Amino acid sequence: MSINKKFPRKTDINNNRLSTKFKKIKKVEKKKSTKSAIKIIIYVITFFIIVGFLFIIVLYNKYLKDLNVEQLKDYQIAETSIFYDRNGKELYKLYKEKRTYVDYEKISKHIVNALVAGEDKRFWENPGVDVIGLVRAGFYFLTGRSESVGGTSTLTQQLIRNTIIVKKNKESITEGIDRKIKEIFLSYKLTKGIPKEKILELYLNKIEFGHNAFGIEEAAKTFFNKSAKDANVFEASVLASLPKGPSYYSPYNHADRLVGYLIYTDPDTTNDEASSLKEKNTTHLVTKEEVNSQKELVNSLKGKISKLKGKGVDGSNKYIICSVEKELVKGFDVDSEGCVVLEYSQIDDLLASITVKNGNKTLSYYPGRKDYILGRMLEDKYITFDQLKESVITGMGYQFNTVKEKIISPHFVFYVKEYLEKKYGAENISIGGLKVYTTLDLDLQNKAQEIVAKQANQNTSKFNAKNAALVSLDNKTGGILAMVGSKDYFSEDGKGNVNIITSKLQPGSAFKPFVYAIAMQKNEIGTRTPIYDLPMTFPGNYKPKNFDGGFEGKMNIATALNHSRNIPAVKMFYMTSGVKEIVDFMHKLGAESLKYNEGYGASLALGTGEMTPLDMAQAYMVFANMGEKIEVNPILKIVDSKGNVIEDNSNPKKERVMPTGQAFLINDILRDTETRKSSWNPYLTIGRPAAAKTGTSTKVVKGKKEQAPANLWTIGYTPQITTVVWAGNTDGEAPKMSASGLEAAAPIWRDFMKLYHQGKDVLNWKKPDDVKNVTISGISGYLPNPDNPENNFLVSSYFMNPPKKIDKSYRMIEYDALCNGKVTEDTPAAAIKKSLVLEFHSLKPENSAWEAPVQAWAKSEEAIAKYGVSGSVTSVKDEVCKRGSNDGNIVIKSNISSSKSYNVGINPIELAFISTSPINNLEILANGEVIQSLDISNRNAAGIAISMIIPEKYTNSRVKLEIRAVNQEFFSGSEIKEITVGTVSDNTNTPNPAGEINTQTTSSKSDSKKSDLTINITNPKNSSIKINKEDYFNLRFNVSPKEKLSNVNVFINNNLYKNLGNSGDYVIPINQTEKLEKGVNNLKIQGVDPTGATKERILQVEVI
Repeated sequence: MSINKKFPRKTDINNNRLSTKFKKIKKVEKKKSTKSAIKIIIYVITFFIIVGFLFIIVLYNKYLKDLNVEQLKDYQIAETSIFYDRNGKELYKLYKEKRTYVDYEKISKHIVNALVAGEDKRFWENPGVDVIGLVRAGFYFLTGRSESVGGTSTLTQQLIRNTIIVKKNKESITEGIDRKIKEIFLSYKLTKGIPKEKILELYLNKIEFGHNAFGIEEAAKTFFNKSAKDANVFEASVLASLPKGPSYYSPYNHADRLVGYLIYTDPDTTNDEASSLKEKNTTHLVTKEEVNSQKELVNSLKGKISKLKGKGVDGSNKYIICSVEKELVKGFDVDSEGCVVLEYSQIDDLLASITVKNGNKTLSYYPGRKDYILGRMLEDKYITFDQLKESVITGMGYQFNTVKEKIISPHFVFYVKEYLEKKYGAENISIGGLKVYTTLDLDLQNKAQEIVAKQANQNTSKFNAKNAALVSLDNKTGGILAMVGSKDYFSEDGKGNVNIITSKLQPGSAFKPFVYAIAMQKNEIGTRTPIYDLPMTFPGNYKPKNFDGGFEGKMNIATALNHSRNIPAVKMFYMTSGVKEIVDFMHKLGAESLKYNEGYGASLALGTGEMTPLDMAQAYMVFANMGEKIEVNPILKIVDSKGNVIEDNSNPKKERVMPTGQAFLINDILRDTETRKSSWNPYLTIGRPAAAKTGTSTKVVKGKKEQAPANLWTIGYTPQITTVVWAGNTDGEAPKMSASGLEAAAPIWRDFMKLYHQGKDVLNWKKPDDVKNVTISGISGYLPNPDNPENNFLVSSYFMNPPKKIDKSYRMIEYDALCNGKVTEDTPAAAIKKSLVLEFHSLKPENSAWEAPVQAWAKSEEAIAKYGVSGSVTSVKDEVCKRGSNDGNIVIKSNISSSKSYNVGINPIELAFISTSPINNLEILANGEVIQSLDISNRNAAGIAISMIIPEKYTNSRVKLEIRAVNQEFFSGSEIKEITVGTVSDNTNTPNPAGEINTQTTSSKSDSKKSDLTINITNPKNSSIKINKEDYFNLRFNVSPKEKLSNVNVFINNNLYKNLGNSGDYVIPINQTEKLEKGVNNLKIQGVDPTGATKERILQVEVI
């Protein structure tokens, strides 16, 4: 378009010469020397004139000779830029500058004033170059107050830069100087050649305002549905804000950055879990619906702002604002008349400091870019203070005109657009005629969108979680394969256009692996190191709880992380150096959402620090890549309009940011289906090695005592890809209490991962050299004690730093069974028992806050039930047991004959006893070892026929057999005989082969008489059970009627495992100290009555 000739050319200004009158002082004696000085001065001036003239000639020939400002007459708009997916499918087209050209007279004066005030304060006076600003910027640069000479471009220079001279993406210092000189010259020439109004007209019709709105007219129609000539002060301040960053200040995607937002705080919703500092639950109100939800507070704040009065102070940069309520503002000196004197630049700060209250609720205002523009307009006297207030109030919850663009994968496209604008500049991207080949796989993206939408719809009815999002990265390139920012970008409810993937959210337990990684790398902590999930108080009176309200006691590191227990996670926080080390670590991984000095505290280990899902994907990808960082990147290649490749990411940079072993430890834990709750595996397994972690952050909802779920996460990866899934509500509404990352997000993750990996190689992570597989004690986490290797509760564990200490958590001792007390020379023989005593300690035994809960647990029924069986106890008293002096005068006799041969297995015998004190039980000992115990229910005398069962290990040997009757205080009477033991008795019942197992209670086939006993198994519930080779379970059962029970035996694979006596109720650990063989093991429970008849129950135990 040609230059509009209706504007008059600027006339030259006749500058008057300055004259100076002075008296000439005659000094005859110095006349000669004065003439010499004048000659020198003339020579010097002549020299500089010649040099200056030559410099101007060189400068003109080198830089300015071929420059012609008339190029603007015929300037053509550049070609369209197009975004493609990785396979060349078109995603988005940046149109050929969709615009409607308007003359200067058809542009609102408010727009002109807002643009000049915000971008070029001295526009109307400067010669195309801001000399004052340039000198100031140069001074700041030379004095070290600034790193560059920036921020000095006038509107005229920006017009030149966007038309005649194009700034290169990467230019040398020489090229930069060359461009700047040309830019200044042409700006000056253009200013001399055409009116300022025409320059503004060209500028406002040329620039981009975002969302394919080019030029001021198209921008006004897009965002306000009106012509540029009708824009008011508020609309002008918004439009003048957009050229600074059309995507960054997008009215649709980032309205908070553009028009500001309201900060709503309700101390009643303090989240005790969120932080040991009890941070307030704060919400940012941006949209019309959000602002209307707090109408009473909002109207109060508007009223406080409306009543303010403002007046400038002539001849200064000071401004006086009155009617300020002192108690509502902070950081300003309010005088007795309610007035504040401040600089224009502080007006935004004053408005932001006003806080209104309603009970415990508070509301304040945070300014946006448009408020900066309004402040400059007020300073330059383009608007009044009343107009500024009105515009600030108008922006609260303002709803922009909505325009739907035809666009594929909009969240991803706008992410890429903003990414490229930051890297190359908005103008270069929008009109550069570029072909941008992205990393997105459109087919995979469409499938991901379907999976997300389907599960989000199910979550809506099931959990009141209406939205979901997903991002997936190629681990080898960092490329974004899929980015689903919400279930529907164009949804008018639920803020569908908000890209969750780039929004900061609390990750909850999904953050824990990073804390564990630091702690395990710094300390002698391995995957199976014991740790305790017990209630305790951390510094600051911080008392975290678990999501289920319970505690799981002793566990190992892998189980603690996979069970997502909070107390172990906080303990891991204290095994690091604290917040700074964790934030440093995350930054090193490439995730920079976390900031320093945010007051996170120990709760950071539970994921209370806000991070974007994209940052979480970046960080988890480092684990997947065994410690190597590859930056997240959405671009494969960029080609310009001439076919030149200006960016190629086919060979991305790799940087090692953590040891391979540190990554492997986390990978090994998160892929371990055995240490994960079995009910979780259907959600987190995909038929190949995959590491996965769920997370659920919480918030306190007013009116509810319990915390409600907020953000529901599942993050997982294979060696090929890393995928992050989020579910929840974008509008801040809490999902139902039953919602979790496992049930709301994991189904999306699982279905997407299965889809992606179809037909792809099955890969896994291999143990690196800096990880050692070490056998340790499962009680202490230390190296096995060679003095007692068979009783170490040994487990195999991966370490970066293997332990050096020898396990001392157990020792074999004698104790008095009457009270678990000390043995003395007066202790009855029957009361002296031998046992393995287990000692349990925390990771910090020297710290009473850590150690006391563990010691209390060691004495609990849970610990005794789990570890105080099979010849071990958890504690022994130092006291001597107290018992009476009456030993009972116990006499016992049997029909056992030393001359008779007995068999291994069942041998019917008869015995009788008499005592002055009630007898509790009868014991049969072989060579000092108790092989059978029978409860006889406090009888003083009896004659009994029982089945004596001799273990197989005594086959073909002479045995010292002792029959012992024991009273309540463990005083006893015995009969001792030497007997001969032969081979296996015909009465011994052995389990059936695996294929012939009968799980019903049966009578012994060897007995002609059927037993009336009944065996009831309470654990396991089924007739078979699967366990890991390192795990064990408690077999629980009872046999009735008790009065007809003589003895109970347990056989494993045809071998007698335990002789349990006749107490009737039994709990015995299986696969704890005596390990079963891998594969299917047959376990038989045999009940024996006094006649020798038996009943049996048979189980299958499969060890995997």
